[in-house]
Amino acid sequence: MASDLLPLADASALLGVSSERVRQLVVAGDLPGVRFGNAWAVPRDAVVARQQVSNRRGRPLSGRRAWEQIVAGDVDLSNVSRYRNRGEVHRYEMSAADLEFMSRHDRVLVSGAVAANGFGELVQPDGSEADLYVSVSLHDELGSLVAAVPDQLGGVVLRVVADELWSFAESAAANDGGVRRAPRAAVALDLMDSGAPRHWVAAENLIAFRD
Repeated sequence: MASDLLPLADASALLGVSSERVRQLVVAGDLPGVRFGNAWAVPRDAVVARQQVSNRRGRPLSGRRAWEQIVAGDVDLSNVSRYRNRGEVHRYEMSAADLEFMSRHDRVLVSGAVAANGFGELVQPDGSEADLYVSVSLHDELGSLVAAVPDQLGGVVLRVVADELWSFAESAAANDGGVRRAPRAAVALDLMDSGAPRHWVAAENLIAFRD
């Protein structure tokens, strides 16, 4: 894992911003990061993904406005950070059995590569990784449901949505064999956080060829 991490100075050089700005992005949850004593490092693929998402114009939308646009399918993939208030990112490690349980929970929406496959995009999901939407209420119950270990570089990403906005997320969900998929536009935004070019192509397709 260490070989896949970049110190803030290297990440700042690649992104064209100051090291302090990179640190702010990590603290705000816009970039995953891990702390070693007083120093931070960030995954290389997250830096590469952020490089691809240019033209970050304007302030982030409110959570409500972000979900209104997501449900309408009206999102700008060149400006992903505007939609960051759709959910607060928490990363965990958990067993395959617990991940399966969470993915099939009736109060969870599956996103990322798994959901993209459900929408017809041939993206190979990693069995140890997942991108899931949950409400604040369900996140508060997480410890009583599964053995989830908080990990800033964990493969399981939980995007925690305010309870008052959860109905927006659910309103455009799709059912797929016992798994509920997040809205197409939300899946596209989440794929843009990946460092894999195939995911970026899939994200563009999800928006261009939405139902």
